[in-house]
Amino acid sequence: MRRGERVGKYRLTEGPVEGGRGAVWFAVDTELGRSVVLKRALLEDNSQADFDELLAEARALAKFSHPNVVTLYDAVRAGKGKKATFWLVMEHVTGGSLDVPVKMAPELAAHIGAQIAGALAALHEKGIVHCDVKPGNIVITHDRVAKLTDFGAAYRVDGSETITPNGPVSLTPFFAAPEAFRGAPERASDVFSLGATMYWLVTGTPPLRGAGRVVRMEALSPRVGPLGGVLTAMLQRDPGARPTAAEALGALTELAGPPERFPTLPPAPATTRYTATLAHSEDPAGGPWRRTTTTAAALVRRRPLLTAGAAAVVALAISVPFIVLSLGGEAEDTADPSPARPSGAGFIGEPRTADPCALLNTNVFQRYGEAQLDRDLGNFNRCDVVLKDRSEEVVDVRVELDADSLPEGVTRKTTGRVTVVERAAESDQCERVMAVTGARDNSLRVTAAARAPADVKEPLCETADRATGVAIKLLNRGEIPRRSPGFPANSLAHLDACTLLDVKALEKVPGIDAREPEVGFGRWECQWKSTTSEYEVDLRFDQGDLPRDKSARSTELGDRHRQAIVLPENEGRGSCRVEVVHREYTGLDRVQGTERVALVIKGAGAKDRSCELATELAGSAAAALPPA
Repeated sequence: MRRGERVGKYRLTEGPVEGGRGAVWFAVDTELGRSVVLKRALLEDNSQADFDELLAEARALAKFSHPNVVTLYDAVRAGKGKKATFWLVMEHVTGGSLDVPVKMAPELAAHIGAQIAGALAALHEKGIVHCDVKPGNIVITHDRVAKLTDFGAAYRVDGSETITPNGPVSLTPFFAAPEAFRGAPERASDVFSLGATMYWLVTGTPPLRGAGRVVRMEALSPRVGPLGGVLTAMLQRDPGARPTAAEALGALTELAGPPERFPTLPPAPATTRYTATLAHSEDPAGGPWRRTTTTAAALVRRRPLLTAGAAAVVALAISVPFIVLSLGGEAEDTADPSPARPSGAGFIGEPRTADPCALLNTNVFQRYGEAQLDRDLGNFNRCDVVLKDRSEEVVDVRVELDADSLPEGVTRKTTGRVTVVERAAESDQCERVMAVTGARDNSLRVTAAARAPADVKEPLCETADRATGVAIKLLNRGEIPRRSPGFPANSLAHLDACTLLDVKALEKVPGIDAREPEVGFGRWECQWKSTTSEYEVDLRFDQGDLPRDKSARSTELGDRHRQAIVLPENEGRGSCRVEVVHREYTGLDRVQGTERVALVIKGAGAKDRSCELATELAGSAAAALPPA
């Protein structure tokens, strides 16, 4: 497809804004003159029967109309035979998605929440549960109207007739209700997710969870202010204790502030990647379909609303890329929208799906005999290229996605929209930190570290600069690419590290406030510091080979007898590191590895005391882990 071509009565004006066969295009309806979005639906054999099935699905969804729900207009077939393509035609909302780093006043979050609660009340009346309410599935028009998108996870309740057989569900753990993880979502699950979404809009983080995915009410931020009461009700563990969507609508309407005070959303690239697709694979739970998403997703069984066989591989994922414009700015020219310049706010995208390995290219390190990409060293925010000479590992070049803004630095260089802070070289490593102009609370680090200093072929900073150049070129083109394939359903990557230790567990460490952790990228790391002593508790995820330290000793923790490795003084004097094995896996390169929870105590003084305390806390974290 090319710009200017037609799909039925729709003329393509910009795209594709998602690669592959399931491309998304902006278009204009030549008869009505309105801007629309076309999403290509992937059918199994391009047959008329498949298209008829797709059309039936589209008509079923199109029957539902609400001012706070993105509208599906049409389903179109273009071409004939094997060259035929099939498209869903949807409303083009140009105001932007809420999946951006904006913290807003509680009254404004209530204004948005009231509109979405109204949409949910209408859906629930029809027996439809959305199942994936979250900031990324809420878009805002220039008139400050909030609209709910993406019905790819929706299903019917109350025994209503379903179009297709049972299948797995995709959900976003940060916002999903506890019962949704058990495969039993209901109307109240949407209310919970809306409450978690509003909490995120006000605080910038999802509510902290404890055992059983239950929200820790004692840890709710005081920033929620007047929303405290209604959020406490919406986030209850028991679905029956939550208000209905209609009741939430009434409560939020009373708290809502004037939309005129709505903040300007930061821009995001027009190439923002599609957030949900369906892929045909064998489901070990017994069904033929597995849903894979670029958001952090867990897979459980569900009864779908609209996923009719191969015809709906991407048919009902209504969430599409949106050009985010300043609210209150001039309207876009619907006849021929121009591409938006990539900007800082969206360069990371959904943190848990950003692929750090996409920022590395082994071909730029020609001075070494071999450059080997390694995805399985350290936490999930990291990727490495190991440089070898005569099979010996000489230099490790790593990229790490970070939840911090750019650090202060004497030397700063800007290329296009990317600013690089050059850290002073050390004897055994050189580091560069970069971010896109306008980015907040996100950056990435490139480090070249010597493993065999005597065999280093070029200065470490030159090696770091080679890797930095690759990342700069990619970031100047747009958002960091998404992981493919995504994390498996039983991966630690879907968990929140901060929820593995609760208030009771951390009471064992003097001066620790469990409610005020420092949260790492993707919530894959959490750190608590004592206010009365030198104690520090770090909990982070790790992957790859098991530690081979000579001082390491093996033990078992918890009722499930999870394997754990104890490493005394692994991170300095008075420290102890305990690694709990969650699962074993085979990597893309067929190398065996493990995913582990690493618990580190620092500042304990005596070696025995630090390992005793670290092992006890690691046991608490192990007990909070789901089965592998």
